[in-house]
Amino acid sequence: MGVYEHNIIPIKISHLAAHVARVKRISLDDALVYIYVNPMYERLYDEKAKWWYLSTEALYEEFERWRERQSQSVPKEVFDFYTYCLENYAIRKQISGMRAWVIFKESGAYEYIISNYDLLHTQGLEYLLDDIQRIINRRRKISFSRS
Repeated sequence: MGVYEHNIIPIKISHLAAHVARVKRISLDDALVYIYVNPMYERLYDEKAKWWYLSTEALYEEFERWRERQSQSVPKEVFDFYTYCLENYAIRKQISGMRAWVIFKESGAYEYIISNYDLLHTQGLEYLLDDIQRIINRRRKISFSRS
């Protein structure tokens, strides 16, 4: 990706955050979280797609479409179970739900829980939390060995 794109994307994000804050009537910080947790955010850096050429309003509409697709792709009972795991992990670790969510996303725990729902939802809470912690620890070891 060129210098131009690396310079324009932060400006696009800033404009998009202001638009999201205005449309959804939320703070700018909450608007940034809304942007960063959306899978569309990573696509902004796709050099071939050139999403950064879209207007702020068009980008917002794409973000909304991605958010809608994401919410429809996971059945409600699976999402409920994921949320159960996430909240209990946050309680066990005495961290915020947002921090737990970041850990789950970075470590792949989200995908692990969603894709293994059929097996995991039959297990007890202690087993679940220990298993999730193993996934997180394994990812951290891999990340540290690459550094």
